[in-house]
Amino acid sequence: MSQPPHRVATRTITLKTFDGAETSAFVAEPEGPGPFPAVAFGAEAMGPNRFGQRTASELAALGYVTITPDYYRGRGPSRPDDYTDFTEVMAAIGELDFRAAAFDVLAGVDWARTQANVDATRVALWGYCTGATLTMLGASLDRGIAATVLFFPSQPTFEALTPKRPIHAIDLIWAIRSPVLMISGDQDAVLPPAVLDEIRRRFDQWGGRYESRLYPGAGHAFSADAPHMHNAEASAASWREATGYLRRHLGSE
Repeated sequence: MSQPPHRVATRTITLKTFDGAETSAFVAEPEGPGPFPAVAFGAEAMGPNRFGQRTASELAALGYVTITPDYYRGRGPSRPDDYTDFTEVMAAIGELDFRAAAFDVLAGVDWARTQANVDATRVALWGYCTGATLTMLGASLDRGIAATVLFFPSQPTFEALTPKRPIHAIDLIWAIRSPVLMISGDQDAVLPPAVLDEIRRRFDQWGGRYESRLYPGAGHAFSADAPHMHNAEASAASWREATGYLRRHLGSE
């Protein structure tokens, strides 16, 4: 029998970053003393928006403390809920320091582990799109992550390595120790079959715990709040898969 949903409290906090700066983070947490498992989110390329806040709040209702750092540090797209024009989004991604942003997501993990209502041994990463690239990087850097959920990571490889993109996420798969669930659609031009096959090959090569779900007819960012992108069937099915994955690896309160 499923448990009734928790009441959820939300707030925005200021998060200290690895380089001594600060960024904001959206926190959604179930009411009660816990200890609860926790999830640090890597937001989609739009940055913190209504979709991300709703997703984090729905997960909190299932009994997870969630935190979503703003890895753009306030310099992301000015219209994060507008999926009709990606000019500004692509410019923000182009300027993004992926190294710093990955550490910002991990700052959310660090924050969660210090909270009295969180079981510090049960903290997961969950990301969408560019945020999934960051959680992929984060999972390779933190051996204590309990589970990682990747929704269609946009940059498993970069066009070129630069100081802001010092390594391909796919080249750090050998360092990921957490179980990983990869979710994507079979019409995703950003994450084509050859790339998915290479990701699986590398997990197999290094003995990683890896599962994948491929949804027919779904393109990139099929969970997005945009009629021209959203695939309702894939979105609902992937939510069930992802939340079930967390229950298996993190449990609940």
